[in-house]
Amino acid sequence: MRVSGWVSLVVLGLVVALPVSAGKLYKWVDEKGNVHYSDCVPPEAAKLAREEKNQDGVTVKEVARAKTEEELAAEAAQRVKDEEARKIAEAQAQADRALMLSYTTEDDLLRAREQELGVIEANMATAKLTIASQEKNLSDLLAHAADFERNKKPVPQAVTDSIAHVRAQIEAQQKTLKEREGSKDTVHNEYEAKLLRWRELSAKNAKDAAAAAAAADK
Repeated sequence: MRVSGWVSLVVLGLVVALPVSAGKLYKWVDEKGNVHYSDCVPPEAAKLAREEKNQDGVTVKEVARAKTEEELAAEAAQRVKDEEARKIAEAQAQADRALMLSYTTEDDLLRAREQELGVIEANMATAKLTIASQEKNLSDLLAHAADFERNKKPVPQAVTDSIAHVRAQIEAQQKTLKEREGSKDTVHNEYEAKLLRWRELSAKNAKDAAAAAAAADK
């Protein structure tokens, strides 16, 4: 955006020559690189960057060009991204505070893990006993149905329904048992992550405390 020397001198002369009553003077550069001066901004230049000068030719205000739709959309997307990052950071800070308040030492954390795993193991043991009992019941029902078949008699509907019901119960208990087995892995992974984070925070807190103590001694 260059203006020839003589044009600059002419423009400067005009600016200097403006009386106090002339008020504001605006300067802008159009899309072709041409420099314009005027006491008002025409509609076609309203979105362009411009300078506002006083009667002494001194720039008193700068107005940035209007942003494009693409730029506005990008800024809106960035604001959403920044807000999501802020929420994640806030949630992490809350989780960190809860972690350090819940467990004073690593042993506290490990004990909590073993207690949670113990509950799962107890539930699994109960489920296994239930399955064993249901399998015994199913075996008895199947034997009862076999007696009817050996005697060339139709198996009563009540017996058939009971067999189907017990089988469904066994399947449900086996599914629950499998889910609880999987939950043990989940608990292990969760507490491993907690332990690593606890160690990181403990090291940071110790470092911050040492720095504060050193600063206090100075």
